[in-house]
Amino acid sequence: MLLFEQTKTCSYRDPAAYIENGTIYLFFTLVENTPERQYFYVAVSRSTDFINWSKFEILTEKDNLKNYSSPGNVIKFNNDYYLCLQTYPRKDGQIYGNENSRIFTIKSKDLIHWDEPILLKVKGNIPERDMGRMIDPYLLDDGDKFICFFKQNGVSYSTSKDLANWQFQGFTECGENVCVIKENDEYLIFNSPDNGINIMATKDFKTFTDVRTLYLNQENKPWAKDRITAGFVIDTSSISPYKYAMFYHGDNEDAYLFGASLAVAFSDDLINWSEE
Repeated sequence: MLLFEQTKTCSYRDPAAYIENGTIYLFFTLVENTPERQYFYVAVSRSTDFINWSKFEILTEKDNLKNYSSPGNVIKFNNDYYLCLQTYPRKDGQIYGNENSRIFTIKSKDLIHWDEPILLKVKGNIPERDMGRMIDPYLLDDGDKFICFFKQNGVSYSTSKDLANWQFQGFTECGENVCVIKENDEYLIFNSPDNGINIMATKDFKTFTDVRTLYLNQENKPWAKDRITAGFVIDTSSISPYKYAMFYHGDNEDAYLFGASLAVAFSDDLINWSEE
């Protein structure tokens, strides 16, 4: 189901959802096209029914050397909400985010007002200049620890007890925009290869099984003709007849680079998806 379709001046990418008191908070990358350049922001819209959405609100500053974007997800810790996100600096006409791309969290008490970004030091106490390019964060509350996944050497991951002190654990081959769902002592890793949304399964982050790759009837979606990508899965059983929703974006870059639209699909088993 198409939610936000790109226009001549704006596109919508990298969805991340959170549900609180019957309301869906949908965070995403807003790409603004101006006569001089593109700007990236993190924005949010709210809904109670997947159909009617509030006017989006921009949460981050206008700065091409930061380009806050790609919200990963929201988790709650010590009565605060944490949203992870990236910077995507594009200096002097660079097409993609450069080597200064890093990952951050912003904190909120109410999902409306957010503090300034704080760098995620997922490689421990090393200088920021030595951390390397990292984008597309995702935070998993794994019970006794937090796991931060991020794009670097495939997918890399680190663990923490407090979201502040991190220990790097390793990496594996994987697509981008990782989203991880834990079901019955198994982790399902939704990720994006060159096209489609791939699902990998693991119990220990050492051995991985390829489950399937979803294309979601891409051939019937002109707004997603270039790529189906950035799947974000969330349990929606509290507000929907379906157990899960998967938000994603579809690329159509005929008009401009990073042109994209947001959509949603539904499932009861995480494998088979419907958009009705």
